[in-house]
Amino acid sequence: MKRILIAVAALLFGLAPALAAERTVVVVLFDGFAPAELDAAHPTPNFDRLRREGAWSRHLVPAFPTVSLINHTTFETGCWPEHHGIMSNIFIDPKQGRRFGGDGNGDAGDAAWRTGCETMWEAAERQGVRSAAFNFVGRWSSKTGYRETYYNPEAQWKQHESDDTIVDRALKLLKDNGPNHARLIALYFSIPDRVAHQYGVTGAETQDAVRRCDAITGRLMAALKALPPGREGTLVVGTDHGMMDVGNLVNLGRIMRENDIHAQQATDGASAFFYLDKGESIDRVEAALKQYPDIFTVWRKGHYPAFAHLGTGPRAGDLMVLTHPPYWMAGPELFPSWTDWVGMNWIWPHTFSAFTVPLKATHGYDPSVVQMHGIFYAWGAGVKPGEIRRLDQIDVHPTVMRLLGLQPGRPVDGHPVAAVSAP
Repeated sequence: MKRILIAVAALLFGLAPALAAERTVVVVLFDGFAPAELDAAHPTPNFDRLRREGAWSRHLVPAFPTVSLINHTTFETGCWPEHHGIMSNIFIDPKQGRRFGGDGNGDAGDAAWRTGCETMWEAAERQGVRSAAFNFVGRWSSKTGYRETYYNPEAQWKQHESDDTIVDRALKLLKDNGPNHARLIALYFSIPDRVAHQYGVTGAETQDAVRRCDAITGRLMAALKALPPGREGTLVVGTDHGMMDVGNLVNLGRIMRENDIHAQQATDGASAFFYLDKGESIDRVEAALKQYPDIFTVWRKGHYPAFAHLGTGPRAGDLMVLTHPPYWMAGPELFPSWTDWVGMNWIWPHTFSAFTVPLKATHGYDPSVVQMHGIFYAWGAGVKPGEIRRLDQIDVHPTVMRLLGLQPGRPVDGHPVAAVSAP
């Protein structure tokens, strides 16, 4: 009998498998982080460590248009824009009679603009896992409020909390070992994008911004390593799009006026949607825009290119144009009034050096343009080290959810990256 008791005790306390550690995943989105920016900023010791010890890629391929808000939403939901409803940084919803982004009408961070799909924090909370989201778009809805347990208040873009404040919020949560601690922590940082636009992909100021990203990454890695016994951590780092240096600006206002195009336009980066006025001929406007094949390509709704994934709903323009690099576009409403007085929309060239809007680098092009690809890293528990040749923006959400041991949001278009989902 004594031997039996000893055997049972050994089984219970010595030979039985250890309970699986509880996993916390920190997800970071650095805005506009192209591999070329990282290369120029060397040395970056923390990103170098991520590459040595984790899974990594230089080809995180964004959704089209390769601009921020559409890809923030794709990153967090795992859905193509035809399902989540965010068409670009700027678009028009004819059903609502409202404009999204660009001119201050409507809050671009408001999740109520989404037409479907759950964010990673909404899916986690639905499955009983506490989550946090700081500075991410879509963490707040004017209809339903905040859906995550921990958040910072929604604010206008220029009033966002600083990078240091966001990191401090994350570190505080990682130290919390109470019953309601967050297992998913999602963080957004506007660098290096906002710096690279002004100073270029390899500019000294952009290199400094990349080194700040590296320092943020190092602080998060150290905090994940310091989790108490019984807990393990994973860091996922991605971006919304890449970046490339650009040339002349397309004078869209001049093109519309000289062709007498009656439409609303929504323009940003390298693409523009045209929402035709009632009675305007789509055949005539399409033919007029096709007069500039050296500047851009034109598509009609229902015949958008396969890489677009924009659907055929009312938010997709009747016509869409996409510039050829290195041209870029901005809507005429964004220029100061004096530019119209001196004939910008009447007699200026179809393209010109944009001294009125100084910009050295941008994005928004066809996602097959390699400079639009971004960085991706996964490091820590559940990650098999090695290079990932390519992944799509829609794959980030389901990969994070699998690392958490959860089902992805409903619906989802992406698939978990196998190398980042080891048991």
